[in-house]
Amino acid sequence: MIDFDLETIEKLRAMGPRKAYDQIRQTVHRIPGGASSEDFQQAFEAMVDHGVLSWEQIEEFEAA
Repeated sequence: MIDFDLETIEKLRAMGPRKAYDQIRQTVHRIPGGASSEDFQQAFEAMVDHGVLSWEQIEEFEAA
């Protein structure tokens, strides 16, 4: 599981939605031992909870 500190959350928020989404995906891909779909789900849930992304944006970016 990835924990995002408040400083990281603020940096992601300042990037804008698309760049934040790409950065989160890259971060999850770097998890030692490999990333699971659950890791992506948890990371994106955290970003939605913190107001960085919406589920609609995530779905749009994944479809692109």
